[in-house]
Amino acid sequence: MTMSPPSRAVRVRPASVDDARGIAAVHVQAWREAYVRQLPATVLAGLRVEPRIERWASIIEDDVTDVFVAEVDGRIVGWATAGDGRDDDRPTSRELEGIYVLAAHHGTGAGQLLLDAAIGAGDAYLWMMDDNPRAEAFYLRNGFVRDGLERDQVMAGHPIHIVRLVRHAAVPQWVAVKDAETALLDADVRRDAETVDDLLHPAFVEIGRSGTLWTREQVVGALAAESADSRVTPQTDEWQFRQLSPELVLVTYRLTTPSRISRHSSLWDVGGTAPRLRFHQGTVVPPASAQ
Repeated sequence: MTMSPPSRAVRVRPASVDDARGIAAVHVQAWREAYVRQLPATVLAGLRVEPRIERWASIIEDDVTDVFVAEVDGRIVGWATAGDGRDDDRPTSRELEGIYVLAAHHGTGAGQLLLDAAIGAGDAYLWMMDDNPRAEAFYLRNGFVRDGLERDQVMAGHPIHIVRLVRHAAVPQWVAVKDAETALLDADVRRDAETVDDLLHPAFVEIGRSGTLWTREQVVGALAAESADSRVTPQTDEWQFRQLSPELVLVTYRLTTPSRISRHSSLWDVGGTAPRLRFHQGTVVPPASAQ
């Protein structure tokens, strides 16, 4: 008599306290698989399951964190946690706190099922270790983008750098705003008065580095008069976005040229068919504070 092979279907369900050991085991193994480049081998080798079991039982029992597990043939192969958001400046009311799937089950749909169970299709945010292309590609497919916030923290006793990703209805607006802002840094665009005119809101004003208040007409004229050889397109980083209202986005970033570093803030009106800049201010960073 021929026996049928066991089912390999992935099942996702809310976790129970009895799952604490299985979750802890996946936690340790998934870190060893996912963070080979980011964490020292000695740190990964030193991870232990037993100390994590009680902690996971406590998390599952609390009323703060939602915990889900993915099973294959009754064995836990992944987990996800979510809550109302741990950040004081949380961009949405739902945070994906963690999600891991064993490497042997990548590509089975377990990660997607866990993410859907934990946060659904609504607005959410998460923190991710930087330089993690596989994870970031997964989040991008699910509508998440970096919002510019990043910080250093300690993971298993080792310093790491993490970045925040968000998903909500305003994200496409942020992408359009960044494209428009960077366009205004391009030498060819700046000399094109018609394009600049389209990018600036009728009520636009700018406060220059010297404290001078520039009108819309003055800025359009000054940019059109720039020499083709007088400006090198600068480098930008540390972008951050804040949705102040459905029609207003505040963006801040750092700008670096061969001669100086400055910080900039812009207020963009996104209520029309394309973003239009309402306000801009740039401030030179003193050399001693440039980093």
